[in-house]
Amino acid sequence: MTNIVLLGAGSTSFSIELLKDISTLPSLGGSTLSLVDIDEKRLRMAEALVTRYCRESKMNLKIRAFKERRDALVGAEYVICAVKIGGYGPLEKEREIAEAHGYYRGIGDRVSCYYGGIGAYHQINFLEGLARDMHELCPDAWLVQTANPVFEGTNYITRHYNIKAVGVCHGHNAYKEIIEELGLERDKVNVEVVGFNHCIFMTGFKYKGEDAYPLLDQWIEEKSEEYWQSERYMDPNRVFSKDQLSPGAIEAYRLYGVMPIGDAVRSATPWWTHTDFETKCRWYGKNGGFDSEIGWKSYLDSKTDIQANLNEIVESGKSVMEAYRPSETTEQHIPFIDSLANGVQRTLTLNVPNRGSIDGIPDDILVEIPVICNSNGIRNVNVGKLPDRVMNGVILPRLARAQSILTAYENRDREMLVLMLCEDHRTKSYEQAKNLVDELLAQPWNEAANAHYR
Repeated sequence: MTNIVLLGAGSTSFSIELLKDISTLPSLGGSTLSLVDIDEKRLRMAEALVTRYCRESKMNLKIRAFKERRDALVGAEYVICAVKIGGYGPLEKEREIAEAHGYYRGIGDRVSCYYGGIGAYHQINFLEGLARDMHELCPDAWLVQTANPVFEGTNYITRHYNIKAVGVCHGHNAYKEIIEELGLERDKVNVEVVGFNHCIFMTGFKYKGEDAYPLLDQWIEEKSEEYWQSERYMDPNRVFSKDQLSPGAIEAYRLYGVMPIGDAVRSATPWWTHTDFETKCRWYGKNGGFDSEIGWKSYLDSKTDIQANLNEIVESGKSVMEAYRPSETTEQHIPFIDSLANGVQRTLTLNVPNRGSIDGIPDDILVEIPVICNSNGIRNVNVGKLPDRVMNGVILPRLARAQSILTAYENRDREMLVLMLCEDHRTKSYEQAKNLVDELLAQPWNEAANAHYR
């Protein structure tokens, strides 16, 4: 029986997704799931939905609910952190401010949900407090970090606190869009996806034991143009196009020699594919893709709609299982826990300290790589050398940015935030960058960050 704590349980749809995974694993029967959220209303709704789901599915799971995380952490073995401090509201207001200073789609112009140096303050500060509590109350527990920025946040904790931590994301699963479009049998495909969180590449791609990249090259040569005009890509039932095989993704493949996967289709593609809405439409399809003003708004609207639907289920007494059938999801949190707790060996793609897995990356930097998980813990799969263009054009610049964000936080260095922004291609002067940083830090929700960065 395993003791699992979920922080940020008020994100009820995510809580249900975890339950769906637990429901497929009898080995986790009898476990305890403690829901934690500082919002009383959201916590009680999550508790009601989760309890009802367990009852309807006859799942043997003990459910507890807490407003104070310290009460839940006592005796915890796994702590899943889905907390996003402040939610999306401040992020969207900061985006508006940045656009007024000449930064289209904000500082994080390529991945809309990503918190940059200023936003990272709130997440890292929260994680520091959590790490101290875990060290005191459940020193042997695993922190399973899922809220962004996974890269910087988890990295800071593994560097500075003696607790076990791993970062979890599902972006690597986007490779399945490629094999589906190529018409390959999924069980005969082997892939290796590596890099940093939101910055990963398919460094290995085999079909029936043979290199499958020539199949992708043939598709690009013969079928890509037809695909970009088809309903499969310009789906009338979607607000924005799938982007894994978008012109932007194929251009990045041409530039770097291996395919970007998941969010890397946008985060690791050149700045000139993100300059304005029309440009985004050309490279990322219908309505400019996921991160455009239309695509991102539709995502936020969908989250609101999902929450409203869950509220309606609670108030009406409708069946939760009718809306959320028990099934295995694409999330890795529960499979990871099951592997360590019950000795079920799995190969997962997780964010872990490098420790020599990728050449040229410091040992203490988190990398997203395949790992083997079982009752002995986590064993990194050796990756070796990345292609030079990927390493020098994407990975090392991304590492430098992460190091700057972490150094700025550690040293309380306001000037470092300005210097990072000075490297943005849209910055025309030092004053432009400084004025934006000062205005962002002057916002009421950034009062603590403003005091921190001197």
